[in-house]
Amino acid sequence: MSHTIGRLLGGLALASLLGLTAACSSSGSSATDTTAQGSGGSSSGLVINLGDQGQDLQTLLTESGVLKGASYTVNYIEFASGPLVDAGFAAGRIDVGFMGDLPASLAEKSGLPVTAVAVSQYIGASEYLLAKPGITSIAQLRGKPVAYTTGTAEQAFALRALKSAGLTQQDVKQVDVTLQQLGTVLESGAADASVVSVEQKVDYEQTHPNAAVLATIDTVSPPSYGYTLATRAALANPVKLAAIDDLLKRLVEASNWQKAHQSQWITDYYVDVNHETPAAAKLILAAGGTENFVPITSSVQSALQQVVALMASAGASSDYSVAPLFSTSAETRFAAILKEVPQNG
Repeated sequence: MSHTIGRLLGGLALASLLGLTAACSSSGSSATDTTAQGSGGSSSGLVINLGDQGQDLQTLLTESGVLKGASYTVNYIEFASGPLVDAGFAAGRIDVGFMGDLPASLAEKSGLPVTAVAVSQYIGASEYLLAKPGITSIAQLRGKPVAYTTGTAEQAFALRALKSAGLTQQDVKQVDVTLQQLGTVLESGAADASVVSVEQKVDYEQTHPNAAVLATIDTVSPPSYGYTLATRAALANPVKLAAIDDLLKRLVEASNWQKAHQSQWITDYYVDVNHETPAAAKLILAAGGTENFVPITSSVQSALQQVVALMASAGASSDYSVAPLFSTSAETRFAAILKEVPQNG
């Protein structure tokens, strides 16, 4: 799933989420609807409202063809960030949505009635702490402007990276901009380092070949995961529960298709949707554009709890438990899906 998504301010309590629901109740830039069916369409009339980001899931599920024969319709609702997916849950707009680890933990902090139903982990780096030429270590960032966006998975990664060098959020000057601007502020010189996506790294290195990668998500701890959440109301409905489980199974199948058809994925997503050049798109995918789904284990829960503790120790949030986000029944169902659909990467 792509990280080329704009972000909004986080640290979202439920009141803050509810304050965003107006943006999520219209078809403006914050959220748009696109209804799609598997070939043959849905005969049941059942609709699963799926919170998407950057047309990632829509492109993946459509181009892979895995929805063919589905007994339900998928209504894709596009959001500009993980925090806005949380706002979509708060507004009752979506049944299922995906996001990074910090927005997932904030869903629990905000009291949203959601449960983790799937977890994924990127193959490759996928996110980078990238510094302008001349800076070669995280320790050199003390007192310098570093760009990352509050309340997002990028912030959690930034704090992980700083901690690896004995630094905290207070030791740097945060440049708080949207994800779409994280590469721009590095280019303009407004930041000496920035948390960037694979796409932004490739773009920046075209003109700054001596830029230094100071950390990636696979060189810091705890490990990073992507989370698919579903509302407890949807999971309590036997018909919707069956449809969501089926959708998760097809999503794993689509991930397998993506890894087996990388040339087509480069064209379908990075070129046609993200408007990258074919040459840049190849570099992006090679650096880390695919993922594997993993079982929802105690280790996954522990990693998310460590993110909360990291944020609290940095003074960016209070400490709280993420345990209510997890469900034994959901973990068991997803484990069965992973056993049924072996992954090819």
